[in-house]
Amino acid sequence: MKVLLLEDEFLLSRSIRTYLLNSGYFVDHYDNGKDVLDIIKTTRHDFYILDINTPLVGGLECLKEIAKLYPEAPKIVISAYHDIEYITEAYSFGCSDYLKKPFNLKELEIRIDHLTSKVPVALDAIIDPIIKLSKHYKFNKETNLLYCDDVVQKFTKRENALIILFVSNLGQIISDENIRSFIWNGEYAEDATIRSLVNRVRHKLKEELIENIRGFGYIMNKKSHD
Repeated sequence: MKVLLLEDEFLLSRSIRTYLLNSGYFVDHYDNGKDVLDIIKTTRHDFYILDINTPLVGGLECLKEIAKLYPEAPKIVISAYHDIEYITEAYSFGCSDYLKKPFNLKELEIRIDHLTSKVPVALDAIIDPIIKLSKHYKFNKETNLLYCDDVVQKFTKRENALIILFVSNLGQIISDENIRSFIWNGEYAEDATIRSLVNRVRHKLKEELIENIRGFGYIMNKKSHD
């Protein structure tokens, strides 16, 4: 699931991103509302977490625009404010839930799970934690482990994080920047380093699960396993 996070406090944003990434979410982080208004015109996310008080453009203005474009997507507003006027305004603009700082990251995850459970999804996707990727490969969403013919495959921490990223975004092109954001937490990593990581994972796989889309990035698709 793709989450958009608008938060300008560095430590808090990093904590939220790290926690959600470790829980299997893909997080796009922005520290100002202007960038959010630009990105939502072309990119849809499954969930939105918005701080009210952010530079250039505030979170409430972003909330209004997101609600117009993606009314069905859940949206949580976070803020140090506890003024009833802010809360009322947030809900009137399409907020799904309101969380006051400081908060426990587990509470944030619980609220996300609660809100996303209301979004219609295939019943088997809820019940079955196993994603069948091919005749030989399957991925367990609960343990974040990849299996080949029921044998757990061994990867380094970054290699396993890359697999989680691809499995969480099956059928979607993953760019170098997506990988950099997910694996290196937004810190700079050379393009060659990213390519090396992807190639190591591809070489360890016994099937061609990850395809190189020249000029765009990489994609993982399910293979026929009839």
